[in-house]
Amino acid sequence: MVAALKVLHIVVAAAWFGHKLLVPGDIRATVTATIDEPDLFLRRLKRAERLGIVTGLGTLVSGAALWWAIGFDTVAVGVWVGAALVLIAIAVGAIVARPASKRLHAAVRSSDRVEAALAGRQVSSVLGVESILWVGALTAMVL
Repeated sequence: MVAALKVLHIVVAAAWFGHKLLVPGDIRATVTATIDEPDLFLRRLKRAERLGIVTGLGTLVSGAALWWAIGFDTVAVGVWVGAALVLIAIAVGAIVARPASKRLHAAVRSSDRVEAALAGRQVSSVLGVESILWVGALTAMVL
């Protein structure tokens, strides 16, 4: 049971980290060129956002299930630090990325390339911050 939970937790966390690797390039390519196919871009962005939410929450839930299975009192300090970093990453996504993403969606729909570029850079920056927090969480948990 514990081994299966560990594998699930690692797979979901890897998907959470990996899903966002191509998004900044997609944003850059879309907003710096003529926004010819905004619907396709917005669908890809929404799919990436849904995947990020599901895998971020899946990482938390699978981690909590793993803690429950092995016992909270046996969890190392590094894991608690990693969990705190994961919660911070989720908060940053909800507080900063969500409004920027909404602005990006609106700007792309209205073909406002300047606003789309600004919002796109902010979304990309937040994804970078989330990735750094994710790596910090991973490092804290395995050391």
